[in-house]
Amino acid sequence: MSGVPEGRSGVRAYEELTPHQLMTNRFHLACLAVLVPYHQRPAALDAWLAVDPSLFFMGFDPPAPVTEAVLRLGGTRLQTALARTAGSADTQRALAGLGVRGIDAALLDNHRLSYETRCLLQLRDPAAAAAGAAYHPDHHRRALCSADPDLAAAALLDRRGEHPPTARAAAWETVRTAGGTARVRELVALLPGGGDPGGGDGDACGDCDVDAGVRAACAEADPGPYLDSAAELRLGTGALLRRLGAVHRAGATPPEVRRTMRSVLREPYRIDWRLVSAARLGHRLPRTAAEVLRSHPDCPPEVAVVLRTGRPAVPGRPLPPPDPGPEAPPPYRQPESHWVPPWQPPGDTGPFGGTAESALRVLRTTAVVHDAHRDPHAPHLGHLSAVLEHGRLSASEAAPLIRPASLLTSWVGQQSGWADVSRAPWSGRSALHVETAALVARWCAGGVPAERWAAFVPRLWHYPGTLPELLAELSAVPDRHLP
Repeated sequence: MSGVPEGRSGVRAYEELTPHQLMTNRFHLACLAVLVPYHQRPAALDAWLAVDPSLFFMGFDPPAPVTEAVLRLGGTRLQTALARTAGSADTQRALAGLGVRGIDAALLDNHRLSYETRCLLQLRDPAAAAAGAAYHPDHHRRALCSADPDLAAAALLDRRGEHPPTARAAAWETVRTAGGTARVRELVALLPGGGDPGGGDGDACGDCDVDAGVRAACAEADPGPYLDSAAELRLGTGALLRRLGAVHRAGATPPEVRRTMRSVLREPYRIDWRLVSAARLGHRLPRTAAEVLRSHPDCPPEVAVVLRTGRPAVPGRPLPPPDPGPEAPPPYRQPESHWVPPWQPPGDTGPFGGTAESALRVLRTTAVVHDAHRDPHAPHLGHLSAVLEHGRLSASEAAPLIRPASLLTSWVGQQSGWADVSRAPWSGRSALHVETAALVARWCAGGVPAERWAAFVPRLWHYPGTLPELLAELSAVPDRHLP
């Protein structure tokens, strides 16, 4: 782990960190923010954001206390920065609920945006959603196939991506069913003229443009029959049989053909099972397609007989029961949290020894490491937690002596650390969290200038001393030397 180059200003040295080092530093800052008094937390975050515009980009969401402070007390600048990276669906919905245009635009640029939040923003402003930088093809396809006519209409205005023509055709049908031809014409007028709508899948009707067909139908005096023809061309049984025939002729292995055919059947085709029976009786349906169609949950029993035997059902003979469908997957159960282990007797105190004197001597002379993997012979956080749980030292005695400062703040300030306060109050980590927060709160008493908060950014991660020493150094530095 490389340190900040010496002999340079803090800001310049910070800018020279690698992306991985920057993300690590943001993690340490987020953990420190948990320990800052609640009403001063937004001021600290805002000062850090001025130094690092990507403060919240660290591969995962900030701890919940940081997110809550941004949502409740943070200004638009902080909320917009959080919206660009937030991955939690709850956080995204809370940000979208603020109804601020800039925050909505930041959410639409967030590649971790959930489908539900995207739908909310798409209904609010379809044009902005269509211009968002974060495009998710699966989300777009789900919106096109949605039963909500407003969502389907908003999805039709987004012409990006490549989807099966059935997706856009189904969206047009949803809009038409809800609003009639007048709604279809109104939506066609909003589409950009010409260009490829983003459909096409290489079937026999691949040269037919879904949007162009709808546009041409709307140009007629009575568009109803023309819209029916355009929908049948993409969603009808004939279109399905052509797709299945094209898959059969693709030359893939039988398992691949079956998988592809099943994915085709998941598209919103309108199947007329009488036509399917006629195709099987006329020997125009490949055997593999017949097997896959027979397993369709909507396949009538008499059609299943035709698909299996190639002959009509015998009058008077009972029809076989339908094929059992796949078993429904069990409902998702969130795994139990492993943040806080069950209580167990205090462990080994290691190099700290068995007395208060030996523990104090080690803390004053030796840096603490995170765990034994870093240095098997050095005192680590597990040893320190055991010292506190044995009662050798109190947290108020240990916290001011732990070095480096970032090791302490990041251990007790991360999500599992602040959770210990309520879920494992017996632990040494919980006691250190409370005392470390008290240290920061005493330093914050009376308010902290933004420049002093900003000074944490290049210093915290690599500072070798204790937290009180770091706070004292920041308090003593003249303002003109602050970043």
